[in-house]
Amino acid sequence: MKIRYGVLLAGTCALAGCSWMPHFGKHETLPQQQTLMKSLAGEVDYHLTHDLPPDAYLVVTLNRHDAPAGVIATDRIAPIGSSPVPFVLSYEPRDVANGTDFRISASIKQGDRTLATNDTETRVLGNSGNDGPVLVMISELQ
Repeated sequence: MKIRYGVLLAGTCALAGCSWMPHFGKHETLPQQQTLMKSLAGEVDYHLTHDLPPDAYLVVTLNRHDAPAGVIATDRIAPIGSSPVPFVLSYEPRDVANGTDFRISASIKQGDRTLATNDTETRVLGNSGNDGPVLVMISELQ
């Protein structure tokens, strides 16, 4: 009986000792410094002459002012609630260079079809100094 407890105790100590030993052959890499995401919040205000289809969705994007294809952040909202609709665009600070203006675009879509979009430009961040909250007005396409 004493031998069993001795073997059990020795085995337990051996396993416990392994848990604190370094793991040879496994190199832990230090995590790269991560930047904290920033966000730009606002609301999209729309007034349509007809009801929205049930499969309609709202897309809000943050773009470089001088490069429409340069999308920095997107928020897709479905289903669309009543107006105004809140949105949050999260972006990496390194993607927003100082001294450059950015703009918010918003559209209500159904599939690939655009039902309504903003017709006035809303500049944010950069030189505009507008870091939220932002109000974007959407108009129906004629």
